[in-house]
Amino acid sequence: MTALTVDLPPLRRDRRVQAWILSAGISQAGDVAWYVGLAWSATQVTSPAGAGLVMGIGALPRALVLLWGGALADRLDARRTMIVANLGRILVLAGAAAVTALSGISLALLLVVAVLFGVVDALYAPASGTMPRRMVHPDDLVKLAAGTQLANRLAVFAGAPLGGFLVAHGGLAAVMVVNAISFAVIAVALLWVVRPRLPQVRSEGTSVRADLRAGFGYLRRDLPARTLVIAFFGLNLCVGPVLAVGLVQRTSAAGWGAGALGLFQACSGLLAAAGAVLAMRWKPSNLARAGLLALILQAAGCAAIGVVPRAGVFVAMGVIGFTAGLASAQLSAAFQQTIAPAYLGRTSSIVSLSDDALMPVAMTAFGALISVAGIPFACGLLGAVFALLMIWSASRLDGVA
Repeated sequence: MTALTVDLPPLRRDRRVQAWILSAGISQAGDVAWYVGLAWSATQVTSPAGAGLVMGIGALPRALVLLWGGALADRLDARRTMIVANLGRILVLAGAAAVTALSGISLALLLVVAVLFGVVDALYAPASGTMPRRMVHPDDLVKLAAGTQLANRLAVFAGAPLGGFLVAHGGLAAVMVVNAISFAVIAVALLWVVRPRLPQVRSEGTSVRADLRAGFGYLRRDLPARTLVIAFFGLNLCVGPVLAVGLVQRTSAAGWGAGALGLFQACSGLLAAAGAVLAMRWKPSNLARAGLLALILQAAGCAAIGVVPRAGVFVAMGVIGFTAGLASAQLSAAFQQTIAPAYLGRTSSIVSLSDDALMPVAMTAFGALISVAGIPFACGLLGAVFALLMIWSASRLDGVA
């Protein structure tokens, strides 16, 4: 049974999909508020190095568990896995809030919570990646991805100030309670509203280890799937360092101040929302190729950050944000359409590894490149590599919708 043989309502009247997007947005807002509260609390109880450890340590268990989580997502019922993961998050937060009320905040507590969250995220994320294909017609995947993208952008705008307000007036415990409520919202939605209409195609391996081997074997055999994964790796590893390191270094070196950095980021976020809105209304004939070619403009924006004046940085960040909102929706839909259903969880987890396992290396290497060659050269080089990778990927995906 496929989406083409099931009578599904249009997205504007699809309460299940709307509940999925809304609840995911609420959960994302809770996450953003939590990370703001966690970062602030870490700076109050430990040194800058300790605070950095708190914010980064969760990536280690997430990276270690992600592939296993992807295999489980292809073996087990994804909706139930997500419900259990959310309940696990709620228990972690409730327990941490109780400890905070009894003995206050400590570095040990923050490290334990960060590690546990990393593990649970590694189980939740691959399972959630298998849901869109079971919810809507293939032609509606772009709109679903764009709606999710827009909800996530709005969640960042709402969650960041919410986290600051909560930690200032109620402490970290208040942030924990609000984030636990946000997880409860999505768990309730998954229990009673968000139910996939299409059956899940399960993996056929005899064990998790066999499924992992089969997942990498699938990427070796399937050219479009392998090309998309490589493109996503390049996207993550090229843009992340420029925005997290290059933009900060350029702003500081030019003496524009922290306020300008915040305005640059806000400009990118607003234009990303606009790009997601456009993605809801425009569907090119070849989603993967259109998304990859749009990212060439994003690569130009990354290169420009290193050399243009302040007004030009606003333009560059606007281009980066707009193309991110547009291309993310198109490429997410292309990914869902291209990857074989039985491999969605494993392939999603492999893509996520670029953020969790390779991003710290990329950030460090990019910072070292700036130290040796300067900001303009570093941003220009990474932008050029990014553009060439997108052109190469697009040329290999001419036949992929």
